[in-house]
Amino acid sequence: MKLVRSFLILGTLISLVMSVMPAWAVPVVNENRADSGIVTIYPDHADPNRFYVAPNIVLIAREGEVPMFSYHEVRADVPVFWPFAKPVAVLQMLLVPTYTREELEVAKAKILAANPAAQFSGLPFVSSDLMMSGEAPLLIKEHKCSHGAGLVEQQQACSMVLTERGRSVFKRAMNNRSLFTTFQFTYQFSGFARLPDNTFREQMITHGIAARIDGDQLAKFPQLFSRR
Repeated sequence: MKLVRSFLILGTLISLVMSVMPAWAVPVVNENRADSGIVTIYPDHADPNRFYVAPNIVLIAREGEVPMFSYHEVRADVPVFWPFAKPVAVLQMLLVPTYTREELEVAKAKILAANPAAQFSGLPFVSSDLMMSGEAPLLIKEHKCSHGAGLVEQQQACSMVLTERGRSVFKRAMNNRSLFTTFQFTYQFSGFARLPDNTFREQMITHGIAARIDGDQLAKFPQLFSRR
């Protein structure tokens, strides 16, 4: 399938691009320069003009107004003559770790007022993963949503195979335009923690933010669905 190949190629390109991220991009992980409990902006350990924005939401990427998402039902791996075989549902999407823009712009404006030379970039991830929680393990048989690295606002390919129950719940969510499920998108990044004597200790940080699959956002695009 063309969309499947595109997602796989994108995932490979993400890994290749992020493998050459500059080694000197090191945030100070125990300092938040954003005057907000919603947005986190880390300073660089050495460059006083460099700041790293951490994501606080995960959305399905869009091409124009259309979500970059697909739903396919494929034949189950059973003999073709088996009369009770039910199709297997596969979800594919591009997820984008991002931030609430209004809060971010307010936080950036305050930093720029104190330092007009300030420059902002996305926090470089070491790895990321979509964690199943709550009811999600009952709905999803398997998924491939882990990546070697990434950045804020960088599209990350994600595919899921639903259980039979998951397929039923997903269809009901699309029909009712309601929430299908919420996942925990976790990401890891490496940085320095500033110590009281103003020296640094290397530290790996793991954060988690919610990722939603919502029928209200998807059901209005019937071209995204291929059913048997």
